[in-house]
Amino acid sequence: MKRYPIRLGNVDEVTAFVKAVNQYDCDMDLCKGSVIIDAKSFLGLMTICPDADLELIIHNNDHKEILDTLSVFLLDQKTA
Repeated sequence: MKRYPIRLGNVDEVTAFVKAVNQYDCDMDLCKGSVIIDAKSFLGLMTICPDADLELIIHNNDHKEILDTLSVFLLDQKTA
């Protein structure tokens, strides 16, 4: 399991993010403070987004491809 800071700035970015993460079989969550939601849930993301700094939690040891796909949302590119 790894954690990465991300930012989703608007509804279009939320839509693109959900579409991207749904390509992968592993579990992913988004955390904002004490709230944790399924990263693959559009409605869940809309409850805490848009325009929010979040933490992406990837429950998979092989996450390089996922990070490449989500690179436009990552706040710190050096974590990859």
